[in-house]
Amino acid sequence: MAQAAFTLRQLRYFVAAVEEGGVAQASRRLNISPPSVSDSIKKLEESFGVQLFIRHHASGVSLTPAGSRFYEHALRLLRHAREFEQNARAELDIMTGRIELGCFATVTPAYMPGLLAGFSSEYPLVEVHLTEGSRDQLVADLSSGVFDLVMLYDYGLPAEIQRTPLLPPLGASVVLPKNHRLAGASKLSLRQLSNEPLILLDVKPSSEYFLGLFQRLGITPHVAYRSPSIEMVRGLVGRGLGYSVLVTRPVHNLTYDGFELVTIPVRDDLPASNLVMAWHSRSRLTKPSQVFVSYCKSRIATVRGDLLVNAVNK
Repeated sequence: MAQAAFTLRQLRYFVAAVEEGGVAQASRRLNISPPSVSDSIKKLEESFGVQLFIRHHASGVSLTPAGSRFYEHALRLLRHAREFEQNARAELDIMTGRIELGCFATVTPAYMPGLLAGFSSEYPLVEVHLTEGSRDQLVADLSSGVFDLVMLYDYGLPAEIQRTPLLPPLGASVVLPKNHRLAGASKLSLRQLSNEPLILLDVKPSSEYFLGLFQRLGITPHVAYRSPSIEMVRGLVGRGLGYSVLVTRPVHNLTYDGFELVTIPVRDDLPASNLVMAWHSRSRLTKPSQVFVSYCKSRIATVRGDLLVNAVNK
């Protein structure tokens, strides 16, 4: 039987078409012409003697059963090729390569600007490609090989996801408008606010975590507003429409529209939240990824200045 001939470029084009749902979409992502993508996929099918896609005139493409298996093999091969290239360069003391990094959306603005700026300054030849997302999407993409690393909270992660903590466990804090009757307290119990409207950060797993804190105390909060945006939550609190409970704490105490907030630690004995860097157990971290993890662990507590350090040590 003749050996199948293919290139890594053909595999990359095929994977892009799968992930984008069509040839035209993949061509935009890759910044090449649609015929180039289509031709690469056709050559793969001819070389391996298998149909990879079912073409739909109006709705892109879908994988055949053989195509689904081929996709999984392609992901593994591309991952190994990237590991080979980056590790080979590292052995030659050339720290270069690309890191596909995912980050939980509520965490990204608090930590990533400082981490990326500092890392880029120290390792200018390493390209870090950042994608924000929800916990479920990040974990799914990590498992399928889209990401090398993901930064997120260690809450409900599958057993096959390896992780390392980036900060000491972070306790929840109550967020209040500056003129709230309890704004002067040093610590608060959630029971003290049980009759007031709650503004919930409504993105998994944050919403599950926060509602679980109330459940542990036997409290059913009155959820007045929900938002997946941490700044929208803070903005509603600033306008006096309720209080919130958050873990991620911005350095400043002002909302986007200029209202002042007060952040007070929760005094109840409740589980803390752990911010981690995660990767899939079947993937060996490339040298650039290893260096990035070490860099984040050593610098994350200082990338937002003295206020963050003080907040963590409270």
